[in-house]
Amino acid sequence: MKGQSYAQGVALYEAHGKSRVVLTALRRGESEFTRQKLREELQKLAQAAPARPAANVPARAPVAASPVATSDKPGADVPEQVRLARSSWYAERHRLHATLELLATDEERRAAAERIIVLSTQLTASYQAPDLAPPPAPGPDLAALTDQGEIRRLLANLRPQVSKLKKNPARALDLQQAQAAIKLLENKLLKP
Repeated sequence: MKGQSYAQGVALYEAHGKSRVVLTALRRGESEFTRQKLREELQKLAQAAPARPAANVPARAPVAASPVATSDKPGADVPEQVRLARSSWYAERHRLHATLELLATDEERRAAAERIIVLSTQLTASYQAPDLAPPPAPGPDLAALTDQGEIRRLLANLRPQVSKLKKNPARALDLQQAQAAIKLLENKLLKP
């Protein structure tokens, strides 16, 4: 296997192989070891391949064509807005969990723990009623924020978000909210 044929073999293993470790090793580049390993893995795949059904029926047709199979999958009919909301809730909850023990006062830890509970409740609700959009997550109370480091972190996250939102006219409300949050945080940063 030289050049193109090695790349084709890696693509074939990528499509049908199961081991991420082997795939990572194969992606590092062509060498004597990786060529030999690719041969071995492709031979294992060829031996383990089931007999093909009749020539006119594709092997994966029932899975791909069946409407029941796609609707039975969890999350198959979840709107994009719900998926994006879940993603941000998971990220915020993970960040809060990671910083919980690093917070200086009991009051900060209590506020963070309450926010974790709210996020967990929202996540649970979003999975229990997939046909309904979850309520928008309340953001952190920016008016009560006093920590200069947290203000700078929020500003560093909001500024790139605003530049992306400007390119998407469908998210004009999100853009206005982000711009208002930036203005509020910048004013708090300037005031001692």
